[in-house]
Amino acid sequence: MHSAVRGITAVLAAGAAMLMADAGPAHAVTGGDVIRHDSIQNLVIAKDIRNYNAGYGSNCSIWNWGGGNTWNWVQGGGNCRTSSMNGRTYSWTVWNDTDAFTLQYEAYWLNMHGSWRRVNANVYTKIQDHENAHCYRESDGVNCYVSYG
Repeated sequence: MHSAVRGITAVLAAGAAMLMADAGPAHAVTGGDVIRHDSIQNLVIAKDIRNYNAGYGSNCSIWNWGGGNTWNWVQGGGNCRTSSMNGRTYSWTVWNDTDAFTLQYEAYWLNMHGSWRRVNANVYTKIQDHENAHCYRESDGVNCYVSYG
């Protein structure tokens, strides 16, 4: 009986280790995440976004201010803080809370929970705390997929 318990414990421990290995890097994130694939250049993330000039150093024009796939334009003007993702894969290595993302010099395709839209260069897509964006270089340009996660 005692050896059977040890055997089950070993199997459970091995299964837990496999699950942890597949989960990716551990991180303590309080907001949305952006993950950069294929060494995409000019992917920029933003935080502390306001719908007015708050005197921040960056300008974030956002097409979906209310989040989701609904058009609700906010014009940029000192309303956010930004950082380049160049050289980084995960936005949480920059900030724990990422509020929006864009490609600075090229338009991108966006799949927002299954619905496609073309977004112009330097126009931000807002993500909620419970959303993640994965951006890939594909045959038609950069495609970013936003999903719950």
